[in-house]
Formats: sequence, C-alpha cells, structure tokens
Amino acid sequence: MTDKKRNRIFWLEGITERTVLDSLNDRTPSRFRQQSARRRLVLTLTVLIFVLAVQSLLPATKLQSYVEFALIAAVIVLYFVLRKAVRHIADAPNELLDERQIAARDAAFTVAYRLLAVAFTFYVLMYVAYDLLRAASVEGDGMRLGHISLLISAAMLAGSLPAMVLAWNLPSEPAVED
Repeated sequence: MTDKKRNRIFWLEGITERTVLDSLNDRTPSRFRQQSARRRLVLTLTVLIFVLAVQSLLPATKLQSYVEFALIAAVIVLYFVLRKAVRHIADAPNELLDERQIAARDAAFTVAYRLLAVAFTFYVLMYVAYDLLRAASVEGDGMRLGHISLLISAAMLAGSLPAMVLAWNLPSEPAVED
C-alpha cells in the first residue's frame, strides 16, 4: 500500500490542507515576511481597487477597456500574493491553525467587516454618481457597462479585506537562522 498524504479540500474557504500547512511551515526568505513590505502590498492593492471603482465613471473607450482589463488582472494577481504573504491564515479553517493565529484571524475579520460597511457606503455613492452621469450622458451606450467594474471592485474588496487587515496587523517575522 502506498503512503499517500492526505490533502483535504476546504471548499468553503477555497483552500487545501496541504497549501495551508506548506505555507505555515515555509521558512524560505521572502520580502513579505516583513510588515513594511506587506503594508506596501496592502496600500498598492487598495489603490488599484479604488482606481478600478473610479474608472467606471469614465466614458467607455477602447483604451479604457484595456485599462480595466489590466487593473482587474493586477488586482487578482496581488490578491493571490497577499494570501501567500499572510500564509493563508485568513482563509484557513480553525483545525489547521493554533490559538494565536485563530485570534489574529478573527480580529482581522471583525475589523474587515466594519471597514466593509463603510466601503459599501462609498460604493453606493459611486453607483449613484454613475447612474447620474449615465442619465446625463447624451450617448447612453458609452457608459452602459461601467457598473461591471464597480461590482468587480466591490467583490475584490470584500474578498481581500480580511487578508489586507491581517497583513497590516501581523508583526514582522524574525529572520530564520540555519
């Protein structure tokens, strides 16, 4: 009989057991082990999500569609980098974390959902502004699909905010000595 390692899939969290355990036990040097680098990553992701939301107010041109695609791609890539930077703690189930990690993750979720309530107020105001601009627009088709990038921006913010708060609050990891 072969000794096959167990690799459970946690569907609700969107992660596998092996991914979490490998990430938690990873000791290779990374710039994202430092709090300042993680904070720069959080700020960059926040700015890109904000720009993605605001660019929906611009009239639809061919260049704007390329910019929108590049912004969405950059946000998705940075989201996966952010998940790895916090060692998948924000996505891991309780059974794979210790008490300190669970407490840090739960505190990050509490702060994230409070911030999300404020952010969704911003998104409602953005949608109202989008609707007013679309109604005032002479060419109604020019802004027809602008709300899609606004919705994608809101979804990416909702999905990444717990990991962003966790990345912001986690202290720098000590250097590993061999």
